[in-house]
Amino acid sequence: MKFENICSIGVPCPTLWDYLTDIPKVATCLPGVEEVNAPEEGKYTGVISLKVGAVKLRLSGKISVELMDKETRSAIMAVEAVDQKISGMVRGKLTLRLDEQGPTQTKLTVGSDINLFGKIGEFGQPIIRKKADQMMDEFANNLAANVGGNRITSPASIFNLG
Repeated sequence: MKFENICSIGVPCPTLWDYLTDIPKVATCLPGVEEVNAPEEGKYTGVISLKVGAVKLRLSGKISVELMDKETRSAIMAVEAVDQKISGMVRGKLTLRLDEQGPTQTKLTVGSDINLFGKIGEFGQPIIRKKADQMMDEFANNLAANVGGNRITSPASIFNLG
């Protein structure tokens, strides 16, 4: 499944980039994150708890930074996480792109191309889309507050079945 969420944050592009490239710091903006560790440069492990529909998940996983390009202000990360309790797994790519919209406004585009396996894969796509949109909304609010700006626009999502 592919998702793309776009919003505008009221801070300069370099300020937002510097914050977003500090993975342990930016992880605190995502609802449900319990911990993030950096065992080596560009590789992170962590745990996130969330409720999807009526099911509570506790995903343990890893993120590997594949690209972090300051010049284009874009990043690509590989993600893999498992929930031992329900025998499910999430694997995919996350993309991030910043576009300057003015001296104090930045457009943030977050994309994900994920595959769901096991019990997690049995969730309906509307339920997953709703949860992804809700998480992005909370993430954008928390991000704006943490970087000292405000959210100019609400996240708009684009959902592809591909």
